[in-house]
Amino acid sequence: MADFKRYDEVAIGDLYPPEPLRFEVSAAVVDGFLAATGNDDPRYRSADGSRRAPSMIASVYLIDLLNARRSPPGGIHAKQALRFHRPLAVGETLKIQARIVDKYVRKERPYIVSSFEARSEDGTVVASGRVTSIWGRDQ
Repeated sequence: MADFKRYDEVAIGDLYPPEPLRFEVSAAVVDGFLAATGNDDPRYRSADGSRRAPSMIASVYLIDLLNARRSPPGGIHAKQALRFHRPLAVGETLKIQARIVDKYVRKERPYIVSSFEARSEDGTVVASGRVTSIWGRDQ
């Protein structure tokens, strides 16, 4: 378990990961997401050089972000709220980072609430939100 953080080691204000993750909104990632979701909307398949990515591509980069938190296995994704500030273009690279904004115990289960931002290379926020998770067992 040395690779995982214990619940009592996590504090409000903790930033994770220490340096933002980089996520490339590549054509391959977008194509894989569209295939997995059965989405055949032509606006995401434009060949004119201005191809957009579906906003919910966030579900792909949020997995990496939540893994960077280093919580033990067995946790539960309890809820999330996402806000999309602008469309993403295929070829963009995002920087993603989160902060612990709350932690509490309810019905003997330890919860963590994280706030995240995904920013474009120029620093503009393209997506933000909150994720509430039940922390996995420390033992």
